[in-house]
Amino acid sequence: MSNFDEALERFHLVDLEYGGGLANHGPMAAQALVDLGHQALIPAFVDRYAPRLPPAGPGRVLAPTEQGAARGDFARAADWVATFEARLEQADWRACVREVVPSLLPGLFAAAGHGLLRTVHAMRALEREDSPLSRRELARGLAYWVVRDRPLPGVPGARAGAGASTSAAGSAAAACGSELADGLARASVVPVGPERGESFVEAVGRLEAFAPYRALVETTRLPAEDEIDEALAALVRASARLYLDHPEARIAYAHAITIPAAVRWLARFLMPADARAGAGFAFQAAVALHALYGGTPRASGVDDEVAKTAESWDEIRYRAACSIEEHAIKVACACWLEVRDAKEAADPVLALAASDAALRIDGSRSAVRY
Repeated sequence: MSNFDEALERFHLVDLEYGGGLANHGPMAAQALVDLGHQALIPAFVDRYAPRLPPAGPGRVLAPTEQGAARGDFARAADWVATFEARLEQADWRACVREVVPSLLPGLFAAAGHGLLRTVHAMRALEREDSPLSRRELARGLAYWVVRDRPLPGVPGARAGAGASTSAAGSAAAACGSELADGLARASVVPVGPERGESFVEAVGRLEAFAPYRALVETTRLPAEDEIDEALAALVRASARLYLDHPEARIAYAHAITIPAAVRWLARFLMPADARAGAGFAFQAAVALHALYGGTPRASGVDDEVAKTAESWDEIRYRAACSIEEHAIKVACACWLEVRDAKEAADPVLALAASDAALRIDGSRSAVRY
């Protein structure tokens, strides 16, 4: 049994959250350590992280007639886990994702995006090896997404002009692919930011009354089907730049990186129309975080140690893994996968953001986090 399998066994004994509503990052970080090439450090991470997690309660399979009322109800989390476990025991997990995820996309900010993120990390594990443990992990990701369903204000692209035809020339796709990234850069910041100690999910409630947020979300054009991949890649890069510009809100901008990166990876498993919708909801989430946390002090640039470490992805991956800090590991992994799978020369901002996360995200510090 691998270190990752042993980690899943341990994490499946505990709850989806801890500490009064914080997401259990354990399985996600363990899987990210595999992608970073440092699975040998999984036991050290588990030994540090797992003791804070409360035990999971028993659940039962929900009948189809019960599922509507149980959606969005965290008290039914164990029942949803049991329900998805039963569904995934023998089924094609890819088909299950195609069927279930589209209805969850409007609530993509569930648990500050961690329903989505836990689902995608589980899918990456299943692509590497289709095992019962990884199927049970996918069940937990989907269950978490369902019970923490969190739509944000506005309907992405609802008031945008007609988009380019999917048959348009490749140059048109290149010109339009950065529209989400440009929209993120144009986001207005909420005049009164989040209160100290407020979670991300609590903070986004402020956006209900912040008209510029809804306007930007609804008037920014969604990418055409042949633009989705580049649009999401550009959104990840834009979020990485904002992460570097806002060192006092590293955890918030960490999620602005990992959410669109996860949707980009997920998109190839979805029907084109669903992938397009997912891009819109990823944009909506990234803009929400920037609108709330964009008023923090800005840095003039990265420090020498971060810049030096950014010169080597081997060093970035090693330093992130050795940090044994869940957000550092996940940000470095998201940026690394963007670079590893890039069709063209990678933007240096990804290495800088990953290096900063590896060296500067400190789990011992007090910070707004989820």
